[in-house]
Amino acid sequence: MPVPLTEARIATQRAASLMPLPGLLAQFDVGLDAVLAGTGVAPGQLRPDGFIPFSGFLAILDNACRVTGRDDIGMLLGQRQTLAALGPLGVAMRHAATLGEAITAFVAFQISNSTGGAAYLIRAEQDVILGYGVYDQSVNASPQIYDMVLAVGCNLVSELTQGAVGPAEILLSRPAPDDPAAYQRLGRCPVRFGQGQTGLLLTPASLAFRLPQADIRLHEQARARLASALEASQREMGGHVRHLLRPQLLMGQAKMEDVAGRLGLHPRTLRRRLRQEGASFEAIKDEVRHTAARELLMLGALGIADIAFTLDYASVSSFVHAFRRWSGMSPGRWRAESDLASSPAAKAGEDVQIT
Repeated sequence: MPVPLTEARIATQRAASLMPLPGLLAQFDVGLDAVLAGTGVAPGQLRPDGFIPFSGFLAILDNACRVTGRDDIGMLLGQRQTLAALGPLGVAMRHAATLGEAITAFVAFQISNSTGGAAYLIRAEQDVILGYGVYDQSVNASPQIYDMVLAVGCNLVSELTQGAVGPAEILLSRPAPDDPAAYQRLGRCPVRFGQGQTGLLLTPASLAFRLPQADIRLHEQARARLASALEASQREMGGHVRHLLRPQLLMGQAKMEDVAGRLGLHPRTLRRRLRQEGASFEAIKDEVRHTAARELLMLGALGIADIAFTLDYASVSSFVHAFRRWSGMSPGRWRAESDLASSPAAKAGEDVQIT
């Protein structure tokens, strides 16, 4: 079974990315209070240097979609983001020598801004995917968070390069909408839906682009401050493992030895550190897989076999067995119940039965 959540393990999100929300809502004659209702987040918590529960962050995005009636609200909010929303990390990125160096810093220190979802880099033949995946087990991620991070990614690449560079392709796990034009405009590039991950495909030439505000001294100073702050935070080892496991599953490199190597530890040392926290690598891996499986099932674009492959299972039957252990039902049944629960009738409070 997935590891129970404890107060110390409540995932958080830097609130700076929500600062443009009141102005965006005003365009649709919606007040902030209507969007914060039921999320557990108070208006005073939305500060550039503040942190809120990751579950509350996602609930705010979903509420904003519902009360405005705009399915693209996550994208619209993401398009208003700038490097400033990343705090000290934005400084390190701005002064990197190349776009690739800036993105590498972003991935290395993104855990300082969010402990519910991981940004990552994965090699795709000659290109690289800058991707994002939720791993907080307390939430069911909706398309809004992924629309937002795609828009943020496109904005950051454009800001860093002053519009000279963009993604070669946009990849989404969600199915294609009736009108995909908004996604095509987002990065001014082709878009592929129904993929095993969500992210931006960047070419070697894009990664090698030299940034106009490059300053090695300021970049190294900012990285040093970020590294010092990350070390001082005394973050649980289990948190680092969760953050790494989300992309490691996609790469088929999610064994204890793989993750320990990424952390610069011997596998025995990692196992001992986790045991001291009352956790185990196997249980955490189970938890992250469960979260990712629920997300991919809810997004609805991938078949059961594709999800099993995406999550690094040896066979479909192994995945189905694990999902039954987590939820008491097959993945197909869980997907059907989730689809009914999210239908307009269910949201309106009408009785919905599964026969």
